Amino acid sequence: MASITIKNMPDSIYKKLKNRAKSNNRSINGEVVNLLKKELEMDFDSQKIIEQAKLTRSWAIGPMVTDEEINEFKNAGSE
Repeated sequence: MASITIKNMPDSIYKKLKNRAKSNNRSINGEVVNLLKKELEMDFDSQKIIEQAKLTRSWAIGPMVTDEEINEFKNAGSE
């Protein structure tokens, strides 16, 4: 397996990493490997995300109402 050295890591990031490793019962190295693995192996399919967003939006908005239907509703209310 390969090894890397991380240089110039800000102290604040190191402290967060150390605390995260401790809370996950891992070494700092184990936590770094886990974070990198999750980030780099993430399946990112932008088209799938866009389609899911459109589907979610359609549920929130409901069916589209046409201009003609809006005018019919207005006229029905004034009778």
